[in-house]
Amino acid sequence: MKKNIYINGLGNISPQETFYQAMGETVVKAEGAFMTCQEPNYKEFIQKKLLRRMSRIVRMGLATAHKALEDASHPPLDAIISGTAWGCVKDTEKFLETIIEHNEAYLTPTAFVQSTHNTVAGQIALLQHCNCYNMSYVQGNVSFESALIDAMLLFYDNKASNILVNGIDEQTEKLGILLERLQCAKAGERVMGEGAACFILGAEQTSNTYAQLTGATMLYRPKDKTSVKESIQRILEEANLDAQAIDLVLTGNQDQSLEKELCTNAEFSSYKKLCGEYPTSTAFATAIAAQLLKGDPSTKKALEINKKDVQHILIYNNHQDVNHSIVLLSKVDN
Repeated sequence: MKKNIYINGLGNISPQETFYQAMGETVVKAEGAFMTCQEPNYKEFIQKKLLRRMSRIVRMGLATAHKALEDASHPPLDAIISGTAWGCVKDTEKFLETIIEHNEAYLTPTAFVQSTHNTVAGQIALLQHCNCYNMSYVQGNVSFESALIDAMLLFYDNKASNILVNGIDEQTEKLGILLERLQCAKAGERVMGEGAACFILGAEQTSNTYAQLTGATMLYRPKDKTSVKESIQRILEEANLDAQAIDLVLTGNQDQSLEKELCTNAEFSSYKKLCGEYPTSTAFATAIAAQLLKGDPSTKKALEINKKDVQHILIYNNHQDVNHSIVLLSKVDN
């Protein structure tokens, strides 16, 4: 049974100044082919003795989780669901290097354990003392959407009241070299990024609610544009909306013909100019969309939005016409 789901807290680490505030006064632009996250002082959230053993992606995941939980006034969690495509890249590199250096002998299990994709979700559960449903989705460019849909299904089945959902991927120097060699990263054409965004989803609205999560879906290799349009229209119908009700489309696509043809009354803004290209970039888009719906002026300025009142935001990302992601958020009355 479909139910209302609210974003009651969020934490966001990105190439912009989004952790301590919604958005920095100055928009950070890419230098070269990569954008790197502006990270907080982790000692504010994690004990020094634990911090020494944590890789960068785990630190980002824990910091955003702490921020989101604090933002939502620390509700008891019923589930922790993570989405990541690249996982703990740095730890994976260390593990593979150790295998080569030691000729596949005398290997400690620590490097392998820390390299797995579910490390972030597991560490969040350990530090928050949450013995609850814990799942990590490694679904490429729809990893975050998979986590989001899993959370929605738990709400619909009355199995949860508060769920932590995140989308997180990191860049490393070696990964950057590979992306450039594969021509995935090109200065001025295809800027690669990274980020960690965490959300506390709740079945009940609170005084701090950012927005309502109205719908989410994904498509794999749709046969034509009509299939994508039908999916968007289906989400809108379930929310009792039509395409003309969309005020803003946050798009991750260079070719925006499909969304412009469908949402004729909407403004359009590319969110990847703020975060770069990476598999879970839609988590960043969801975070800034929620901030915008709550009325944050700095986010509105960064996205160059002219509309005075934004009620409904559609997030649409098409990755090489293979994976299509669609997320719909709506404004709430606080």
